[in-house]
Amino acid sequence: MLKEKMNLLIKIFCITVAMVVLAAAPYFLSRSYVMILRQILVFAALSLSWYFFSGITKYISLGSVAFVGTGIYFTSVYLYGIHLPNPLFPFLPFPVIVILAGLICFALAFAIGLISLRLKGIYFAIATFGVGQLVGGIFSWWQNETRFVPINIPIPVQYTRDFNLQYYSVLTATVATFFIITTLLLRSKFGLALRMIGDCEEAAAHSGVNTTLYKTLGFAISAFFMGLAGGSYTISFYSLNLSSVFSVDYSFLPPVMVLLGGVGTVYGSMIGPPLLILISEYLRQTIVGGYYQITYGIILVIIVLFAPNGIMGVIGKLKSAKPLKGKIAKPIVDP
Repeated sequence: MLKEKMNLLIKIFCITVAMVVLAAAPYFLSRSYVMILRQILVFAALSLSWYFFSGITKYISLGSVAFVGTGIYFTSVYLYGIHLPNPLFPFLPFPVIVILAGLICFALAFAIGLISLRLKGIYFAIATFGVGQLVGGIFSWWQNETRFVPINIPIPVQYTRDFNLQYYSVLTATVATFFIITTLLLRSKFGLALRMIGDCEEAAAHSGVNTTLYKTLGFAISAFFMGLAGGSYTISFYSLNLSSVFSVDYSFLPPVMVLLGGVGTVYGSMIGPPLLILISEYLRQTIVGGYYQITYGIILVIIVLFAPNGIMGVIGKLKSAKPLKGKIAKPIVDP
């Protein structure tokens, strides 16, 4: 028991140190590398968020774009509103804005979850994908009709002064905090309830677990951190293109990254994003034309075929393959 706690503390410490190093990256890396790290951080937050609900409960959600896009759009509206000659909103620190975006996504997901979580399997996946497209369509219609937010999002001078510090501190804090929260929650009564739902929802209900409440709360908490990731990502946008804000990449890449890292563990959610993004960027710079996408697809297929349990599965096999130290016990033969 003590050894398990020590291993957990060591892993949390290593992740925290890695987040601190990433937060300081803008001060010693070039802009191109910083942009890659920015993507890794955002998708690490999204992968953790997706794993927290879908990876545990087995309810595969393809509607992440609804909450990421909402976080981005809300933050964009705020930045535009305080930039006007007569500001529409009071000035707030950037972390507070991001938290507000997350709370809006929490409320939106809670309402959606009460309806959609009555479905299961492929029906739930299709429903959440449809919700993501619906939310994106509503924002696109609103943008086209009102033009409330201009195409170019102005970033107020209050935020540009310490851009790197504010942006990366919020983003890295989001990833590190949610990693710790996810690890602790999954070891709590709440996490046990989610695992029971994932193993057998009927058995969980017969055991006294309020499955509707736990599923809805888990879905909403996951959306909250997706909204945080989207809101903190907003300040890096130079123009508001709703087709990219509500890109289906936000719905499909997180589950793919979790699959590559390892579905059965929270650490796989942290390994998948840098693996996928670094492979993509390397191929993009070394292979020109359509061959880049072909090579990228072949690599993903090979990884899935030969490592169906992801990188963490490979690590687990290597650990189990180590020879046992000491004497090997003789087999017991029945008389």
